[in-house]
Amino acid sequence: MKYFILAGEKSGDLHGSNLIKEIISLDAEAEIKAWGGDAMKEVGAEILIHHSELAIMGLLGVIQNLQRLKNLFKKFGDYIAEFKPDSVIFIDYGGFNLKAAKIAKLKGFHTQFYIAPKVWAWNKSRISKMKLWIDELYVIFPFEELLFKKEGISTHYIGNPLNDAINHFKKNDTFIEDNKIHKPYIALLPGSRKQEVESAMPVFGSLILLNSKYRFIIAGLKEFEDLYQGFDVVYEDTYNLLNQARCAVVTSGTATLETALFEVPQIVVYKTDWLFYSLAKILIKVKYISLVNIILDKLAVPELIQGEFNTMLISSKLDNIFIDSDERNEQLEHYKILKELVGNEGASKKAAKLIFESAQNYAK
Repeated sequence: MKYFILAGEKSGDLHGSNLIKEIISLDAEAEIKAWGGDAMKEVGAEILIHHSELAIMGLLGVIQNLQRLKNLFKKFGDYIAEFKPDSVIFIDYGGFNLKAAKIAKLKGFHTQFYIAPKVWAWNKSRISKMKLWIDELYVIFPFEELLFKKEGISTHYIGNPLNDAINHFKKNDTFIEDNKIHKPYIALLPGSRKQEVESAMPVFGSLILLNSKYRFIIAGLKEFEDLYQGFDVVYEDTYNLLNQARCAVVTSGTATLETALFEVPQIVVYKTDWLFYSLAKILIKVKYISLVNIILDKLAVPELIQGEFNTMLISSKLDNIFIDSDERNEQLEHYKILKELVGNEGASKKAAKLIFESAQNYAK
């Protein structure tokens, strides 16, 4: 069968690659075209547009890129009309992918959404629209299953694919020597989107310069190499960096959950444009921004947002989690509970089986 997969950012590329491997194991004749990244390409997808071209953050970012977005959606519609996939699969990236799902559904295609948009956090009113545009929904948090099923959406809880990615991670035993790293060190994760990195790096730069007692290493992406100038960077190897980090400062997103699953104490930070943040404060329906705290429903890891994302506050909190302290140990205890809630590995395999079966049934 033919599949078109749309992953709009780096984390989606990772989950997409694991999903593709499982789909191919079930469907040896699978033909897969995608908007995604290098990880998906490595496992057999033909990448038509790289996810870096889709990375737009904040309301100002959307406004400034309206014509580009319009062109991207037109290209998407043209691609699937020409390819005629048996199923179109969307991975996370809700704001963009929900619009794309509408386009696909109106053209008569079978639509499946892997890793539900977090509408429970910012806009529950969109659930009714999801019912119109999504045939099958695959969720990674237990509470999502009931939420979406109550709205009449065909929903399947498959566990969290991050466990698959981390459990399949192969540790590099010579990582420290290869990168000339002196332990202990603090990992800095400035994000996977250009706007995130541009926002985080000035603060991270000041943090490094003002805290010479610590060793800091940045988890970098080659595409943003010019933004890390003058600092220690490990490129495209975040899992090995986290695997031996003493603690971390992490831009809010999937990376906060990854850091927790690696059992690394962390400080979560985030800053976006003032207009988007002002609107978000009105619209956001959850108490926390990090996945760790959202899943645990408590402030298990500190969050420094907007004006609080500054050198002095980060420095004071780092002192508390770098040493063997009550705060550090409390985070590690919270992580044990988190791992139980997130569940075991196998999400990619479960999702692929359901996606394959649904595409088969739709094609009949």
